Amino acid sequence: MERESIVRQFESIGARVRFQALEAPRHRRVRVPDHALTIDLSKDRHGSYFVIALARSAPDLVVLQTARRERHLHLMSRNGHRFLCGHDERDWFVAELSERVSTVRAAKQALMPPAVRAAALRLSPTATERRRNAVFVRQGEWFFVPTGRVFPEEVIHRDEPLQRAPGSKPHVCEELCREGGDLVYIVGGGVFTPEQYAARLRADKDDTFRRLRKEERMRNPEVYVRGAVKHPDHATVHLETWHRVYVSNEVQAGAPGSSVAFLD
Repeated sequence: MERESIVRQFESIGARVRFQALEAPRHRRVRVPDHALTIDLSKDRHGSYFVIALARSAPDLVVLQTARRERHLHLMSRNGHRFLCGHDERDWFVAELSERVSTVRAAKQALMPPAVRAAALRLSPTATERRRNAVFVRQGEWFFVPTGRVFPEEVIHRDEPLQRAPGSKPHVCEELCREGGDLVYIVGGGVFTPEQYAARLRADKDDTFRRLRKEERMRNPEVYVRGAVKHPDHATVHLETWHRVYVSNEVQAGAPGSSVAFLD
C-alpha cells in the first residue's frame, strides 16, 4: 500500500487523512488482531480529518474511485471491507458498505435502505443522488418517505430524538409517532432487553448499575415523522406530511466485524 498515493487521493477531494498504529484501548485488556484496521474521524483547529489506524499486518488499502466534484472517495481493504468516505452538507463522514461494489455511485446506492432503493428505481441517477426527490428526503443517514398516514394527537411525541445508537448525536423531530418495536433500556451506554436489565439488577449487589441513568426506548419500531427535523451537522428539513423513517444500510460502528470507529 502506498500511503502517499492514498493521501494524495484524499487531498484530491479536499480531505485530510492521517495514518497511525492501531492499539488496544488502555482501559481494556484485549489484544488487537494483527490484521485489524479502523477508519475514524477526528478534529483539530483546521476542522475534521480522517484517521486510518492499522495493526501490524493490516491488509493493504486501495482507492477504487474518487468523485472530485462530489467530494467522495471509495476505499477498499484487501480483506474485502469497503468504505465510502466523503462530504455531506457540513462535514466529512465515513460509512462501511455491506455490499461488494466498485464505484462511488454504486456505493451510494448500496447505502440506501432496501425499501427506499426499490422505490427509487424509477428515478434518474441524478435525481436519486439529490437529498430531496419524488421518493424520499434524506438527512444524513436517515431517509424520509412520504405516506398517506394520519395519526391522532394523543400518540404524537413532540421534539423527539431520532438516534441510531447510544452516543450518536440525535436528529430532533418536531413530531414523531412509533408503531411496534421491542422495549429496551439504555444504561451506561449499553442496550439491554427487559430480561437482561432485570438480570443486571439482580446481580447489582452494591447498586452501582441501579444508580446509572436509564432511558426506555423502542428498538426497531416503525417510525413516522412530520414537521422540522434538526441536526447540528445538517440543514433542517421540513416535512409537511407524515413520512416513514428508514436508516441507511451501512455497517453500524461498533458492530461485530465493523472497521468504522465513528459514524455520526
